Parts: sequence; structure tokens; C-alpha cells
Amino acid sequence: MQYVACLRVGQNDIKALINLEDPRRDVLTPLLDMRGDDDRHLQTFLADWTGHQFFLDVSRVTKDVAEEFIGTNELHNSDGAFENKRRFFADVAGVNGNVVPVVSWVDDDPQREVIQSALSLQREFQALAIRVACPGRATATSWIRLLSILDALESPDTATVILDFGATSPVSTASGSDFNLSLRQLNEYGIQNLVLLSTSFPIDKPASNSTRSSACYDVAWQSRVDISGITSNLVYGDYAATNPTAPMEYIPGMPVLPFGCYYTPTEWWQRRKGANKEFVKYIEIAQEIRDLPGYHGDDFCWATREYTRIVTTSTSYGNNGTWNGYRINQHICAMIQSMADADNEFDDLDADELL
Repeated sequence: MQYVACLRVGQNDIKALINLEDPRRDVLTPLLDMRGDDDRHLQTFLADWTGHQFFLDVSRVTKDVAEEFIGTNELHNSDGAFENKRRFFADVAGVNGNVVPVVSWVDDDPQREVIQSALSLQREFQALAIRVACPGRATATSWIRLLSILDALESPDTATVILDFGATSPVSTASGSDFNLSLRQLNEYGIQNLVLLSTSFPIDKPASNSTRSSACYDVAWQSRVDISGITSNLVYGDYAATNPTAPMEYIPGMPVLPFGCYYTPTEWWQRRKGANKEFVKYIEIAQEIRDLPGYHGDDFCWATREYTRIVTTSTSYGNNGTWNGYRINQHICAMIQSMADADNEFDDLDADELL
């Protein structure tokens, strides 16, 4: 496990994943937040993602919780050690055994039910993930709950801990910082993987008919983490060119302006062009992307192949949802390429240069 990308279960997010090639799937472990009115997009993913592991959680985003699937199935009902959620995970495992269930909570959830659900899931699955929200730093309640779960698990060495910072990052990652002390505390449990998850993707878009570049800070802060003495596998994680804190509600009458995005480490190029629902402008946006100095090439990934097809044929250029899938796919592929380049750069160094 080298890279975790967190995505919501939606049509275009899933398209971005199932259009990844096998070598990239070898590197990526998706973290899916279940939501929607039904599970058809999840079922599409389960039928395709058959040879690789993935994490599955149930979204806590307010809009997602109000949708039919979570509400009808009462997936956040804590009764019986979250019996409904555990049944959901079991049903998914019956279709695709690569699922790793995620234990997550809000502070108001009964502690006993949370811990008992973790114990039950570890008995039922070969691997388990525990996700704790860290807005700058986990609340005292959440952190104590995380440690209580690890204390209770029979085999914490089979667990992955996901520290989810959302759209924030630690104040400091240096040795002796609160964050560093937290990592050392977790290290004592011998957990299998420790995932750092964050996003700096902007919550807004550039003005109409303009471009801008936005820095990606996730790579920077996660690469500065002091890992001396940390034996757990430390894994980079992000929200793949999405931001869970961004407004998601569509208001009737709201203008829908064509929007394109392209990731070149370590920034996103963003473009808004055209009037309300003038999706034909995506042909021009696709060409602008192909003309970028950091463009990876027409055959780099599914997204770049689609950009090339759109420019070449001037047909089936899609809409904003379609292009959300393109940008997610391209971001994941560019991030994987960047990680590979960094590893190769390190491998090419002479041993004497490291002393």
C-alpha cells in the first residue's frame, strides 16, 4: 500500500477508479465513502475492482446522510454494535472479498458500541481500518476512543489507522510536536499501516472565463513528517482533487459553468470557460489542457485519452459531472507517477551521497 485516495460513491468518482490500469491499481488503495439513494454505483465498482484491496466507510457528510441509502438502511444506527453497518459490510464482502471495513464515528456515538463493532469486524474480516477525524488535531474524545479500540483489539497488527485531517493539516510535524508524539503513541501498537489523509483542493472555482493555479500542500506537509523511530508503514493519502468541505448542494437556477482541472505536481491548473451549461466549451478546455507545459501526454491515462478524443472528434464532450471524473482519474495517475519519480530519484543516488 503506497497511496490512499478517498472518494464518495458516485457515478463519476467510480468511473475515475474503474478506468485505472492494473499497474496503477497495484499502488492505489481507494477509500470509498458510501452514499447515494441506492448502491448501483457501488455495485459497478465491486464488479470491476476484483483483484485489489479497498477500504469502505459510510459517509458522515450531512448531505450524504440525508440520502436514501444510508437513512433507509440505518447505517449510522449504533444499536447492536452498529449491527446494520456490519451487515452492510458483510453483504459487500459476499460480492467482493477485497473489502476492508472502516470503523469510524462521531463523538456522540456510544463508546461501547463503537468498540464492540471494531471487535466484531476484526473477527469477521482479515483486515480492519480505523478512521479518526483530526481537524488540526483529533478531539480528546476521538483520540481516547481510538486508543481504546487498539487496546481492545486482539491483533492490532492487522489494523490500518487512517488519520483524516480533511481540509486541514497539523500545526507542526517536527520531532517533539503534538503530532509526532501521537505517531509515536500509535507506533507502540505495531499497527500494519498508518494513513495520513488530507486535501488542499480549493473549495471554490476561478471566476467565469478565467484560469488560475492552486498549490497542492498535501504532498508538502506529509513529506515533512518526522518518521524516525516509526516502524508502521506510513502511507500518503488525499481526496484526489476533491474537497469534502466544499458546497455540494445544487440550487435550482444556479449557473453551471464548464470547469476543467489538471494536476501537475504540485499544483492544479483550473479553468472556467463559457456560459451556463455551454458544455461545448469543453472542446476548447480539453485543447488548453493538452497545451499545458506540464501535460503528461495524450496516452498518459484515461482522462488524457478522453481529452484527445474530445478535441479530435468534437463530440461527446460531457458535462461538469463527466469532467469531475476526468480530473479525479488524472490526479490519481499524476500522483502515482510523481511518487514513482521520487522513488527513482532516490534509487539513483550513490550510497556515499546519503552519508
